[in-house]
Amino acid sequence: MNLKITKYGAVYDYRYTKVISIRRKNLRRHILTMANVVTDSNDTRKHLDDRLNLHQDSITKMSYMVVKICFEMLNATEKRIFTHTWGYKDKNGNWQGIIDHLLKKEADLGTLTIFTQERMKVIDYIAMVGSTAVRFVFREPPLALLENIFALPFTTAVWVAIFICVMGCALFLYITSKWEASVGMHPLQLNGSWADVLILIIGAVLQQGCTLEPRYAAGRCVTLLLFVALTILYAAYSANIVVLLRAPSSSVRSLSDLLNSPLKLGASDFEYNRYFFKKLNEPIRKAIYNKKIAPKGKKPNFYTMKEGVDKIRKGLFAFHMELNPGYRLIQETYQEEEKCDLVEIDYINEIDPWLPGQKRSPYKDLFKISFIKIRETGIQSNIHRRLHVGKPKCSGSISTFSSVGITDMYPALIATLYGMLISVVVLILEITHKRLLLLREKKRILRKLIN
Repeated sequence: MNLKITKYGAVYDYRYTKVISIRRKNLRRHILTMANVVTDSNDTRKHLDDRLNLHQDSITKMSYMVVKICFEMLNATEKRIFTHTWGYKDKNGNWQGIIDHLLKKEADLGTLTIFTQERMKVIDYIAMVGSTAVRFVFREPPLALLENIFALPFTTAVWVAIFICVMGCALFLYITSKWEASVGMHPLQLNGSWADVLILIIGAVLQQGCTLEPRYAAGRCVTLLLFVALTILYAAYSANIVVLLRAPSSSVRSLSDLLNSPLKLGASDFEYNRYFFKKLNEPIRKAIYNKKIAPKGKKPNFYTMKEGVDKIRKGLFAFHMELNPGYRLIQETYQEEEKCDLVEIDYINEIDPWLPGQKRSPYKDLFKISFIKIRETGIQSNIHRRLHVGKPKCSGSISTFSSVGITDMYPALIATLYGMLISVVVLILEITHKRLLLLREKKRILRKLIN
């Protein structure tokens, strides 16, 4: 490359260099074509380079804004064509969408596209000009849905210590009640049996009290100690229960957790979701699709972005969506406290998409160098910040009233139901036992009369 000084100034002569990307920086208004994917609305065609309706085709707009600058740097004339899909093979093995346009030389570049082995055989990936992700997003389910919160306030060691303490008090009460019964009896005094001691212990544990009680100092001291200790434990237990009732569960963090969780699953109704859900054959991913996304004999759970985001808001629902438009809708529609427990799980497990181009295109190096310059100068980062929406952040300072439902109280309701059933069984046994005693007494009287 030689530098010549003329009357018009310094002129670089590129004729002596073999590097084509240096010799051809100016395409002299040559027409370059970009294929753009439009999925949400045809209005996208009118708003490719502005910030209107950013929740629609955000990845297409991000791609176009960077490519437009690249074409301007190369002094090329841009041409736009539109399609509704990124590019997948149909039943006959023919490519559709962007890939088809690139193969037919109808387009030079396309919208950011995810890497697949099939695509890499027929096109070249030029550069990464933006980032996005497609993941399952859901609100953390309440802890009460996955765990028995009534067993969580205390550790195993504390439960064992409480049991030993109660049993020790029961033994001492039994000994003192035996001694008191030998001294003298009172109508409201423990009679020295295990049954009376058990009734007193149950009343203390349940904070109910008992009509029977010790009459002397030794037994009363033990009873007072027992009630004081259990009252303190009851206060601590109740406080923990209140916290755990609204505490989120952190047990759903992987695909296997998602498969085995009570959460319902759905996906945005885009072709890439239908493609990847059917293509990925790893056992857990396949089970997620067959059991929760598209169960046999039922309509597959594919929804619009708005429907899916609304279902996430209601809870117990995981939605597989593109994060950028999904999070933008969440920012616009959710209350602050509803943004605090969002969780992401990656299903596709792919790297960020790149711009696709024709295989062995003569403009490949020109595009690469231009995109590197756009990235180095910070223009790409600026465009990304204007269009990209990160995971919503909650202030953490807003507290709202949250009611407790049947799901939260399920273990307590089950315990109450079992208690009612057991009480009926005990009543029947007591009636049977009483009748047997009466029958035995009648037989004894009849024997006496006969004799």
